[in-house]
Amino acid sequence: MKNYRILLVLIFFPLIMSCQPSTKEAIKYNDGITEQQILVNEKVSILMESYDTYVSEEMDEAYNNAIEQLNKGVEYTNKLRGFEDDTYFTEGALVFFNSYKEVLENEHGKIIELLKLPADDYGTDQIQEYEMLRSQSNMKIDKAYEDMLIIQKKFAKKYHIELE
Repeated sequence: MKNYRILLVLIFFPLIMSCQPSTKEAIKYNDGITEQQILVNEKVSILMESYDTYVSEEMDEAYNNAIEQLNKGVEYTNKLRGFEDDTYFTEGALVFFNSYKEVLENEHGKIIELLKLPADDYGTDQIQEYEMLRSQSNMKIDKAYEDMLIIQKKFAKKYHIELE
């Protein structure tokens, strides 16, 4: 009887373990979403650097590149089905990308409009509005990152990933 139990354990243990997601798969899943976030952040950083040039074409190109990368991130994330029936990470990523898109379309769209104004039309009111928009943008993006980090840490804990 004892041999029978050992045999059952030896047969079923690998089956049970093979049904559980591996840490390696979870890392790959995490890295895919994180990579999209990084790519979007890089494009938005380039956009913000373009503000220093005051060149309309450069700002427009950087804005369009940021929106394009954001759409690619959303498309990539939409293709994910969740990880082991957990969709909270992909849903959180989509909320993150949508927050970023809202900031780009609202605050950054207005910033670009302000920076395109002729020098004679750019006074104290426009400077204050620009500073307010930059501040709002930073606060919203920081909040989106904080919320996403909480979700990512939850995912990492559940699937035994060590975040860097």
